[in-house]
Amino acid sequence: MKKMNKMEAKAYTFMISQMKEANWTKGKQLKELDISRQLEISRTPVRRALNRLIEEGYVYRIPNKGVFVGDISLDLNQRKERIYFLEALLQHIFYTLQLDEVTVDTVPLTDLMDDLKETVSLKSDDFEALEIKFWRLLLAYHSNRYMNERVIETMLSLYQDSSQTPIIFKKSRAMKVTHYAKLIEWLNDNNYTYARREIRILLNQILINLIQGIDD
Repeated sequence: MKKMNKMEAKAYTFMISQMKEANWTKGKQLKELDISRQLEISRTPVRRALNRLIEEGYVYRIPNKGVFVGDISLDLNQRKERIYFLEALLQHIFYTLQLDEVTVDTVPLTDLMDDLKETVSLKSDDFEALEIKFWRLLLAYHSNRYMNERVIETMLSLYQDSSQTPIIFKKSRAMKVTHYAKLIEWLNDNNYTYARREIRILLNQILINLIQGIDD
C-alpha cells in the first residue's frame, strides 16, 4: 500500500481515533467536505484516507449514497476502558441528581422492565434497543446533554463491537434485569447512595463477564 503523505496521515489518524473512541459509531456517514473543514485541509487527502480505510475494512462505500462506518473490533483494554468510563460517568450523574434532589418518575421505567424481561431470551437485539430506551428515560433527568450522550454512545460502541462482546452481553441480560429492578427500587426511594452502588456492582459484573468470556 502506498505510503501516506502528511495531510493524508493526519486525516487517517483522525478518523481512526474517532471510530476507536466511539465518537463515530457503526452506520455513521462520513462526508469528505465535513472532515476536510474540521481538519482545515483539502478534500483530496481526506478522500485518499477514506479509500485506505475502505481497503482496511474500517468503513464501506455504498454507491450513490456515500461512505459509512463499519464494524469496529475492540481489544480487551478498550472494552475495560469503556466500562470504567461508563462507571465514572454514571457515578457522577447519579451524584448530581442526588445533590439536585431530583425525584425520578419510576413508572415508565417499571413498565419498560416488563418488556425487557420478555426479550431476555430472544436472539434479536430487541433487548439492547429497549435497554437504550431505559437509559434515555433515566438520563432525561440529568441536565448535561453532552455527558448523557457520551453514556449512550459508549454503550452503543460495546453493543456494536464486531468481536464476541455483544454475545457476552446477551448472556448477561438476565443479570442486568435483576440489577435494573433493584436500581428502580432505590430510585423510587430517592436513595441515590444505593443506586450508585447498584450501578457499580452491575458494571463490575459485566466487566468480569467480558474477561471470562475472552478467556474461555
